[in-house]
Amino acid sequence: MTVCERLRNPCGWRAGAKQISVDAMLPLVVVPILAVIAAQAFLCTVAVFLVTPVFVYYLHHNFLRFLLRTKFFLMWTITSVLMMMLVFEISVVPLLEILPEENLVFMVCVVGGMWCGYKTKLNADASIQENAGVVDVLELGDGSGELCATCRRRIPPKAHHCRLCQTCILNREYHCKWLDCCVGSSNLRWYVSCLFFSAIAFIYGSNLTMTSVCHPFILIGTILLPDDCSDVYHQLDIALCFVSALYSLFVGLVLFCYLIYHLWLLYIGTTSNERRLDMKNQSDYRMLNVSQLFCCKT
Repeated sequence: MTVCERLRNPCGWRAGAKQISVDAMLPLVVVPILAVIAAQAFLCTVAVFLVTPVFVYYLHHNFLRFLLRTKFFLMWTITSVLMMMLVFEISVVPLLEILPEENLVFMVCVVGGMWCGYKTKLNADASIQENAGVVDVLELGDGSGELCATCRRRIPPKAHHCRLCQTCILNREYHCKWLDCCVGSSNLRWYVSCLFFSAIAFIYGSNLTMTSVCHPFILIGTILLPDDCSDVYHQLDIALCFVSALYSLFVGLVLFCYLIYHLWLLYIGTTSNERRLDMKNQSDYRMLNVSQLFCCKT
């Protein structure tokens, strides 16, 4: 906290020096360094992919969770997306193994995922500001609905309090730290769209990259899958493409699981927060919440 308070941007801003958030700047340095280390050898790749989740959990458990609204996970998301997109466009496309149509589909999915993610956070911030204005108008306990024990005001049904956003969110799913916002009725459609486009972009980009740097084989028609990737570590840029593809595949599969999960919740007409509370009330509740494994607060 002392470092965060004393660290300032030395650039000459019009309004004076700006405070630098260490937790927000850390992914800009850590993510590229981890990618370069993983590209050195196969054992380095395995070590980085095993150590990174432990490292992120250690930071969150010992430091980041004491900050009310950390930008660490949001900046990790932005840095990862930009890094993988740059690696694809700078190192994979010049190999001339990617058709222009394939690159166009990939870029459309990337831009679509980024736009939907931006709209998800924008709508969440607008909803928080609207709720804050309502709090200023209403007196303690005024309004209709149940009384929130935290913010001490009446809330509509299916609204739940988020301690990070410090307000009640209608049809709250959970607080997604990777987008630094709550997911609720105001932005659920944008969030699901973000999951859809992002899952396609990561999985499709991973397939295009692996089939370009590895020896591919034809699965069905024009669909290719990687066969032999034993020689990717002979050149640093090719190894960096391979590591980026593995990272993209892992992220894409996680996002795809979240997409299926939310589509299932929409089908049965409930939210993840309500389902978690219902399962907690049961005496035989023993399941681990999957969202907490990826630092999505419920």
